[in-house]
Amino acid sequence: MKKKKEKIKDRFETESWCYRVIGDPYQVLAEVFSHAEMPHFRKVISKLVHAAEAEEIYTKKSPCDVLLYMKIIRSLMEAAHVLKEKKTGPIEVSPGDISNKNYYCSNYQIATEWKDLPRFLSTKEFCNPYKAFRKFFRYKKLTEWLHDWEELVEAALSNNCGGLGLEMTKVHSCLVKLVEAGHLINVREVNHIDGRLKNRFLGS
Repeated sequence: MKKKKEKIKDRFETESWCYRVIGDPYQVLAEVFSHAEMPHFRKVISKLVHAAEAEEIYTKKSPCDVLLYMKIIRSLMEAAHVLKEKKTGPIEVSPGDISNKNYYCSNYQIATEWKDLPRFLSTKEFCNPYKAFRKFFRYKKLTEWLHDWEELVEAALSNNCGGLGLEMTKVHSCLVKLVEAGHLINVREVNHIDGRLKNRFLGS
């Protein structure tokens, strides 16, 4: 009798949006930013936060696309929760390196130096994006973030106006910082996606 294959635990909940289980938090970052560029996530988050607290329904994208973004950001949160324990990355970045595109530009075909530049991170967080992860989870626990993010997205897709009880300005800033920090770590420390070198299979 054949032994039943044990199901791999989907700790970062990636199977629902990239159709495979990813156990490495750095590879979660790689997949997140291969699905969409950081400036795009930043823009979508801003639009969703605005819609969630206004008397309007988010209509820029289909509900299916919005729910996909919700799942991707959820996985990013879960990966960041693991990576926050790391004190610093292997690449030393100083305040004088902020204008050096090698430390922040993804070099994807649609990327530009101006769009890829973080807008919300402090200088210290730019130099060490793991600091932004730690601050993110000092503000709220992972379980609270996952709940509030789902509630925010649902509110943006409905007529539920302003009933979330969230500090929307702070929540917006934290979410964008999460994305920007993840982007920087991905640019500086991750050179492949599922074993394939980044930037060498676009358009193939």
